[in-house]
Amino acid sequence: MEFLELLRYRKSTRKFSDESVPEDQLREILTAANSSPVGSNMYRDVHLTVVRNREILNQLSEAAARRMQDREKMREIVGNMPEGKLDLEVFDPFYGAPLVIFVSHRRQKVQPGIEFSNVACAATLMHLAAANLGLGSVLMWFALESMREIPELNNTAVLKLPDGFVPLIGLAVGHPARDIRARELREDRISVDFL
Repeated sequence: MEFLELLRYRKSTRKFSDESVPEDQLREILTAANSSPVGSNMYRDVHLTVVRNREILNQLSEAAARRMQDREKMREIVGNMPEGKLDLEVFDPFYGAPLVIFVSHRRQKVQPGIEFSNVACAATLMHLAAANLGLGSVLMWFALESMREIPELNNTAVLKLPDGFVPLIGLAVGHPARDIRARELREDRISVDFL
């Protein structure tokens, strides 16, 4: 697919079918991550964890469900929320995706901040690879941020990461519940200065 055409089909999918992602498509997505630029070529500082186990995803959801109860904090993050009772029993920050790929990075002392660039590059290329395959995906931050905000519900240990690594972003991947339609590309979302 031509690149700008691919961008027309790239979107954040927030409702997935329960159809699994075939292994060959998962391999293509992981290859995209391995093709991403990494600062100082330090690929050993980046780690991917593919989670298909719903029990693990449910454990990782606990802090996000708790944080959703803090309506004032949620208004700061997303603006006005609908009033009424939140159904936390069915709350899923992963939107029912059959798999989530977590991108983790070794804690940094020498080049603090580079970890965010590295994981963003890997996650974005996986997001584009999923779109190219006709899959839906959405970048995930809320569940991980919630666990950092509520340390007693930090269940990231279930990811069994190598020592010194911390998960910074996730990508939920699957077949979208609705067909993805092309969208119009815009040039005015991000301000630009020309010097």
